[in-house]
Amino acid sequence: MTILPRPVAAGLALALGFFSLLLQIPGPAAGWAQQRGRADLVIRGGSVITMDPQRRVFTPGYVAIRGDRIVDVGPESELSRRWKGVRTLSAKDQIVLPGLINTHTHAPMVLFRGIADDLELDEWLEKYIFPAEAKTVSRDFVYWGTLLACWEMLLGGTTTYADMYYFEDAIAEATAKAGMRGVLGETIIDFPSPDHKTPQRALDFTREFIRKWRAHPLIKPAVAPHSAYTCSVETLQAAEKLSKDERAPLIIHVAEAPSETKQVMEKYGARPVPHLERIGLLNE
Repeated sequence: MTILPRPVAAGLALALGFFSLLLQIPGPAAGWAQQRGRADLVIRGGSVITMDPQRRVFTPGYVAIRGDRIVDVGPESELSRRWKGVRTLSAKDQIVLPGLINTHTHAPMVLFRGIADDLELDEWLEKYIFPAEAKTVSRDFVYWGTLLACWEMLLGGTTTYADMYYFEDAIAEATAKAGMRGVLGETIIDFPSPDHKTPQRALDFTREFIRKWRAHPLIKPAVAPHSAYTCSVETLQAAEKLSKDERAPLIIHVAEAPSETKQVMEKYGARPVPHLERIGLLNE
């Protein structure tokens, strides 16, 4: 959940703190009207945008939180008689809404900000980023870079993100520490990376990563082959099989630049999406 100051177009959010992502709005079946009593936290006075199926907005609104759950949402005039909060947070003149979701990141790369901007993707990667990663990326680099990235995302109202990088176990630890949600996958690529020298080692690590984190309330482990132009058909199909075997989502770069489309067309005779579909990577 996120609190945004008015006007929304001005944009910067005041996040609710690192606990904000834990909060989830229950559906009508959760029995909002039947809840009574003391809440650990109430947020009152702002415009509450529920994003529920009816797109209800309560102004002024009231949000009651108990433990790690939102237990009631509605008009302040009604819910203030229903719930008393151990803590109260005023959202007067602000907007309260579900947290934003960043669907593609390499979170630790916040530490590379400003390196070789405004270049074509292939030149940026091959001449600058891949060499920089080979020299600097370590587990500590990844952990602290992720904490910085999480802090920045929370300041902007983002509470959930998807990530593909190296030392993904350190990213999961930092994400959980920040109280954010993450769909996280270790990069599987066909050349030596900072933490795995072969794609098979990355696949083996991914299997253990999934099994370690699959029960965590905030972390959703994923399988993350880098792309159609950096992974062979065999590597991609092995990643898809791992995704299916472990019932884990698969995340991948697809058609992210003209150079990718050109390379895949020249090598496989199809554009990236038809190529991935043809080799069985695209499924439910």
